[in-house]
Amino acid sequence: MTNLLTKKYAVAIVMLAIVIGAFTFRFYNFSDWLYFKMDQSRDAQLISHAINEGPMMLSLLGPRAGATEVDNGFLRLGPAYYYFQYISGFVFNSTAPQVFAYPDLFFSILGIILLYFFSRIYFSKNISLLISAMYAFSFIVIQYSRFAWNPNSLQFFALLTFLGLLKFLSEQKLKRKIGWLIVWALGLSIGSQLHFFGFFVLTAISGCLIFFHSQFWRLQKIKDIFQKNILQKIAVYSLIFISVFALIYSPVIISDIMRKGENAGNFIQALSSKAKNKTFAEKISKNFSENTKYYCLITTSFCGEGEPFDSAKSALASIFSLALIFSGLILIGKALQKEKSIERRNFLALLFLWVGMFFIFTFPVSFQLRPRFFILVFAVPFLLSGIIFDFFQEKWTKKAMYFILVFATMIIGLNIYGTLAWFSEMNQSQTKDVEISRTLILKNQDGVTLGELQKASDFIYEKRKIGKDVYYYVKPEHINPIKYILAQKKDANFVYATLSLNENPNAQYFAIIPSDADPKKVLEKKYEVPVEILSSQNCGQISVYEITFPERTISKNFRFNKKYSKTDRLFWKDVFGIRKSSIEDEDELTDDINMNE
Repeated sequence: MTNLLTKKYAVAIVMLAIVIGAFTFRFYNFSDWLYFKMDQSRDAQLISHAINEGPMMLSLLGPRAGATEVDNGFLRLGPAYYYFQYISGFVFNSTAPQVFAYPDLFFSILGIILLYFFSRIYFSKNISLLISAMYAFSFIVIQYSRFAWNPNSLQFFALLTFLGLLKFLSEQKLKRKIGWLIVWALGLSIGSQLHFFGFFVLTAISGCLIFFHSQFWRLQKIKDIFQKNILQKIAVYSLIFISVFALIYSPVIISDIMRKGENAGNFIQALSSKAKNKTFAEKISKNFSENTKYYCLITTSFCGEGEPFDSAKSALASIFSLALIFSGLILIGKALQKEKSIERRNFLALLFLWVGMFFIFTFPVSFQLRPRFFILVFAVPFLLSGIIFDFFQEKWTKKAMYFILVFATMIIGLNIYGTLAWFSEMNQSQTKDVEISRTLILKNQDGVTLGELQKASDFIYEKRKIGKDVYYYVKPEHINPIKYILAQKKDANFVYATLSLNENPNAQYFAIIPSDADPKKVLEKKYEVPVEILSSQNCGQISVYEITFPERTISKNFRFNKKYSKTDRLFWKDVFGIRKSSIEDEDELTDDINMNE
């Protein structure tokens, strides 16, 4: 292997093979198996307005920050994620749901290549390639690259932030140093807009690494700062960083100026809100177990909720995960004692801080942790593996390569096995009702994908009758997705809305029900009138039914409530005073909105 990689273009060829394999796993049945839930349909609806009506309809603020409760409106992230989706829709000239997931797919692939260059700061070409390969085929990394969600691309921008910072701290030439400073500022300012957890962790790690690099704990180093030339450099670097940060955050700043600091106030209020009422001991225990579980999941594809291993195998996997983390951290500590290179010392310190600061920041929310929080550390267990590889290679040189290759092959094999098991589950769910256990990214593990929702929507569209207004029933989490998919028909004569029995004499009714449920029982319990099924189609985890209410009478208090709510967002049109059509608040679940009105 060593001889192979010394040849010209060998590294590029191996990396190309890794990227092609990773892309295949990420793009296989991408559209049909895409998760398109409430968050995704809300974002798609918002961005589709900008695609159809122009960039002035882009929002100044991004998605809501989870379920954070504040007094005024919602606490929102920056809009960077929405702008990536807009670029994708603009480039492909499409508002199809899968188009808005392309940025996450793109940054996931780009992250593999970026990880190689990041690893090369410390590791050899061989080890860096193995780190990238293990990361590229990680089951959970693949899963988070196959649908649209604002935290998904954080893994790329975390790497970009740290690569820029490491290079900035070690670079001697002024122009290059400023270039890497801009890269660091870009990574941090974009990454912090994808998830508020990312904002805190990336900022804290960056600050601590600068402290470590500058050795501010030494009195002489503090005195050196006050030298004129040093103060000038700090002022210039700070000005450049703040300028880039302010430019990227300009939509947020403008929005807060126009809203008199509403989002900033919501941010402060959210920070002061009380965490879950648990004791320190309970939180530390829970945080330790959650970190262990999810690091194990990232590394092996198992140890997560619903994983197919039995308890004994899961325990072994957890022990393996703990051994990996602690042995990696111990070796980092030893390597720091003898490392002379500033850049390599900073790399080791960064990796130590990455693990430590993440653990500290997950402590307050230890009982609310979900896999998405760990997107920030997706690369960490593989970098720790690289530290172990490097140790063995230093000790046993050529003989160590056999152990390294076996270890890396085992990790890649486990993750491919886990991914294929998930693919098998997804494939079965397209045609029949199956137990969903390998989808670990969403709260509602119903297994319903875009392909199934598309089949149900197509059935409704094909069965519609001319002159009839379509009303459909579906579970709350699928209301907006179905509404968005039906809107893609772009048929002005196709009038539809969510189902409420009403006074419209031209009503035609449909229902989308989980395939394992009895549609008559579900609907008759909800509407308290007899239901007759006219036709149906199985779509996998869901089935769609054409229905009617034979005893329906106008006097039976059947009504249809249209609920519109004005958005709390500002758009670029508002900044420039351009009059455009108003849009509904995509964050409120407005069941009864007819997209054609």
